[in-house]
Amino acid sequence: MTVLEFINGPVFKTINTLLDVIFLFCGLLGIWAYFIRFYINGRKKEVKENIPRGESDLTLQTVLLFLFCMIGTLFWVIPEISFGGPLFLGNGSLNGWTRQWLDRSGLFSTLRLFEVFGIVFLFAWMSGKEHGEKRWLYSALGNIAVILLGWLIQRWIGCIFISVPILAAYYFSLYSLAGVTLPVADPESRAEKRKRFLILLSYTWGFQRPIMVAGEHAWKKPITRIPGVNSPGFPVPGMVWAQAHQVVGITGGTQFKRVDGPGVVYTQKKERPLQILDLRLQARTNEIDVVSKDGINFKARVATAFCLDPENWDQELYNKIRNRNSLLRGANQLSYTKGSFKFSHLRIQAAIGKTSSNAGGDAAIYWDQWVLSVIEETARQIISQKELMELWHLAEDKKGDNALEGIAEELKAKASLTLRAQGILLVSSRIVDFSFPVGEGKADVISEQQVLSRSSEWEKKRIEILAEAQAVAERTQLEAHAFAESLLLTSIAEGLKKTAEINENLPRAVIAMRYLSALQDYIHKQPLEAGPGSAGDGMKEISRKMKDLQTTITEWQNKNAPPADKEK
Repeated sequence: MTVLEFINGPVFKTINTLLDVIFLFCGLLGIWAYFIRFYINGRKKEVKENIPRGESDLTLQTVLLFLFCMIGTLFWVIPEISFGGPLFLGNGSLNGWTRQWLDRSGLFSTLRLFEVFGIVFLFAWMSGKEHGEKRWLYSALGNIAVILLGWLIQRWIGCIFISVPILAAYYFSLYSLAGVTLPVADPESRAEKRKRFLILLSYTWGFQRPIMVAGEHAWKKPITRIPGVNSPGFPVPGMVWAQAHQVVGITGGTQFKRVDGPGVVYTQKKERPLQILDLRLQARTNEIDVVSKDGINFKARVATAFCLDPENWDQELYNKIRNRNSLLRGANQLSYTKGSFKFSHLRIQAAIGKTSSNAGGDAAIYWDQWVLSVIEETARQIISQKELMELWHLAEDKKGDNALEGIAEELKAKASLTLRAQGILLVSSRIVDFSFPVGEGKADVISEQQVLSRSSEWEKKRIEILAEAQAVAERTQLEAHAFAESLLLTSIAEGLKKTAEINENLPRAVIAMRYLSALQDYIHKQPLEAGPGSAGDGMKEISRKMKDLQTTITEWQNKNAPPADKEK
């Protein structure tokens, strides 16, 4: 017996016929098993969510699915209706029907197989036309062609020994290729290998879920590398490729689902990344408009450094924080301690909880932007309680004190607990610079008036200081003059006393002349300053007057002296 005779022999024919029957009844069983499974799952969901039957859509959905199952059953048995088969015996004996079935079973299965091909092609077109380019077409035609090849050779036997090995080799190569081309978080995980295979498989058919790459910075949205569908009908995962220092907040519909990462994150049906959070230390600066206590408008540059809280909390701090935010109950210990970046999933969720949208719905306010807004608002409040001069000098100046350091300590003290109650650790925050911008060459009216008021106040203080200094100088000069006069009079009195002791009859004019000569010698020894109005002019004037006085005394002495003295 040749190989061809064996293949066309009764054994293979019997196997093909048996598989034809199985194909028929397994198809019908699959259609109605799906209907029953859908109804049971719907009832479980109603019970779990306490939904009354009258308020549920399950009844309507069940009726619609029942109609679709009836239509599917009708199409599945069309070959039997058209040509007769085991469901429609028709006239004749059982033996006659059996012979007819054996002769026509291959035709019935062929018609049903083309129905399956049509469903596969329609499914591939509907699923892949939007995001699959032409990949859906190549995959659908390729798989159909391989199965049809085995069917034409020897129906079910050809599919088993020819089509199945070819398709198995193709999909195994996809499984191996997925481990090379797609990023991985845990290379040894079999579950992750399966997810990567499903991602690549869905990509070849064109109905993949979105594949995204996290941005380099925390405030950038993830970049969609490969767009995809988010409908719940496909049990294939999507992917968000994040770095080792990034975690992803995942939302499903209108509810927050979980925090996943760091590294590669797999998304399921209806899931999408809400925010990418950077676990590294974040530094932000911004220039804000502020008003001082005395009404002067200016700009201040605020700098802050913060990160998602990587520290374990003691009981005292935990008690303060959990009363402020119920999401942080149980968040006193870190839940992820692998690698270089440790974090708590609950703290990440609390930080994401501050996300909101603008009134226009353009962009979300991310967690780091919210932190900066808290620091800016706190800085405005602190500056509004201080006068302009207090930004440079403290109200109670002490040696080594710095006004900006004091403001930085106050800023951190006020904002630290608010941020920590959202799972964020404030490392530092301070005001680093001030500026007084002008527009069109002129300052604004209020600031200009305040500056003028401050200038007049400073001028008044300057005049008061100069007047006080001048009064002190004049008082010092008068005291010096009085002291000099007292010293001089004391010296003259002592000289007269000593002269009287030596010779009581010595004329007073001679004594006065002596003291005038001594005083003149003293004046000549003093340095004279040049220039009009200087002390030198005063000394010259004194010297001139002393000479006049000396001349007057000499004339008076000659006039009133006795004749004997004149001859001498």
